[in-house]
Amino acid sequence: MSVWYCIPSARPVQEAQKCVDAWRAQGYKVALWRDQVDGIDCDMLVVSKYEGYAEAVNALVREVLAIDPSCSWIVTGGDDVYPDQSKRADEIANECCEAFKPGTFGVMQPTGDRWGEDENKSAYIDRVAASPWIGRDFCERAYGGNGPLWAAYTHMFVDEELWYVAKLFGVYWERRDLKHVHQHWARDGKQSMPDFLVKVNSPEHWDKYRKLFENRKAAGFPGHELKDAA
Repeated sequence: MSVWYCIPSARPVQEAQKCVDAWRAQGYKVALWRDQVDGIDCDMLVVSKYEGYAEAVNALVREVLAIDPSCSWIVTGGDDVYPDQSKRADEIANECCEAFKPGTFGVMQPTGDRWGEDENKSAYIDRVAASPWIGRDFCERAYGGNGPLWAAYTHMFVDEELWYVAKLFGVYWERRDLKHVHQHWARDGKQSMPDFLVKVNSPEHWDKYRKLFENRKAAGFPGHELKDAA
C-alpha cells in the first residue's frame, strides 16, 4: 500500500524541496505540478502551465492512480504544509482503511493544527478540508469520476466544498490526534505574501469564488454525484 502527496508547487526550489523531503521522510511518495523543470527531486513531476489548484490536483491524482495500483490514499495540501510526525504514512493509511472499510471511499482530515483557534475552540481547519487524506475509491467515483475536487475552483473555497461534499456522503473523518502543520505566510505575522499568491488573495478573486461556492452550496453542489450513481 502506498500513499502519495499530490500538490501544485510554486515556491523556490529550496523551499519546496524542504517540504517534499519532510513528506518522503514519513513514508509518502510525492507528486508535484510545477511550471518548469528546475531540478527539484520528487517521485513524480508534471511540468505544465498552471490553470488552477483543483485542475492540477485532479490531474496529479489521475496520473498517480494510473501508474501505481498500490496507491490507496492521496493526500493534498500545499508546499507549505508538513506531515504528521507521530505516525508514518502506512500506519495512518491502515487506520483509514479500517475506518472506511470495506473500501477507501472516504476523506480524513487531521485537525491537530489549531492555528486560528477562537474563543469557541474553533480553528481554521475545523471548517475546511485543507490537507485531506482522500481514498482511492472517493477519487475515482466522486464528481462523476472526474477527480476529488470541483475543477472550477482556482484557489479559494475548493477545500470548503470538499468539506461539505464528504459530509454529504457521510464519509468525513476529523482526527484531532493527527497534525498537518500549515506554515502559511500570514501565520506568524513576520512573512510577506509570496508574489504568486497575490492574485488569488485579491478581493476580486475572493468575491468571485465565494459566489461560486455559495451558488453551488445552495444548489446542493451539482456534479458531485458518484460515477456509478443510478
